[in-house]
Amino acid sequence: QNEVVYQSSNKDQKLRYYNITYVAFFLSIMLLSFALLSAFGIISTAHGQGEICRASCSVDQTTGEERCKFTAKINVHSSELGYFQFEECGDSIMPTLGMEVGKTYEFIQADSTNHYHPLGFAYFPDGAHADVDELEPGIVPPGSSSTCDTTMSCPAPMYYVDDQYLGTYSNNADLLAVTENQDNFGLDDYEPKFFHPIPEWAGYGTFHVFLKFDADTDYNKDIFYFCHIHELMTGRIKLLRNDEPIQEEDMPEIDYDYENPTGHDAVCGTYGLNDFQLPHDECPQQFVCDVPEGNSGLAQFSQCIDSMNCAMMAGMTTTVK
Repeated sequence: QNEVVYQSSNKDQKLRYYNITYVAFFLSIMLLSFALLSAFGIISTAHGQGEICRASCSVDQTTGEERCKFTAKINVHSSELGYFQFEECGDSIMPTLGMEVGKTYEFIQADSTNHYHPLGFAYFPDGAHADVDELEPGIVPPGSSSTCDTTMSCPAPMYYVDDQYLGTYSNNADLLAVTENQDNFGLDDYEPKFFHPIPEWAGYGTFHVFLKFDADTDYNKDIFYFCHIHELMTGRIKLLRNDEPIQEEDMPEIDYDYENPTGHDAVCGTYGLNDFQLPHDECPQQFVCDVPEGNSGLAQFSQCIDSMNCAMMAGMTTTVK
């Protein structure tokens, strides 16, 4: 068992230490208050692989053009970093999306849980995190016969904040006249804003991305959505023609499994706490005191807090020899 020794002759340092401790404690209570909803089935942890989720589509009465949308949010209790969900797909986590070639799709990231999770799109899982091709104006869909790279007109997302397009490239006349030899599709201005403090991020407006995959493509595999900041958050998009998948098989493969909280984590709505339930060699007998007898809800809640605090203590404890 490791030992922790805290000594300070400076009263201000002690006060700062205790203030930080109290803030961390109350933040953990707030988080777990939401997290415990998962224990009662209010927050789903079911992964949506297999079935194809279709977008919500409508026709513009002025232009007659059909536009479809997926409304993104993050289920923060489904893994260490969270996983994407889309309102159009119910409670499914990391669902397989369907995109009809030739149609305009809007991915809306207005929900506050999207902070720190800008959407990216790639031909292989994890995109830039795995150093593989993403959807960009100068990248030909792998295996296709297209020469779109010569004119910078390959399929690519178009990133917006409110009604302001952040780039100059376009392959979508419904949004902007189709361009040639323009490679700025807005990502370099879109992604950095997701690192800003959440009040600033929310104040910029509605973050959203448009994507259209050309109707005449001969590309015959799937594409992927992913988080441009965190790896291992890849979901599949099946390209459709006449509402049927162009590729029936899941190709390329996602070479990792999604995390699935179990046991104590599933009850608490947390990740990585199963090994830190009390009693634990590196932790005191309890952190939460005076839990009322007969109150099973508070007893369970206190056990979640205990294991969270134990994990933090074990992670910060070391020895000096």
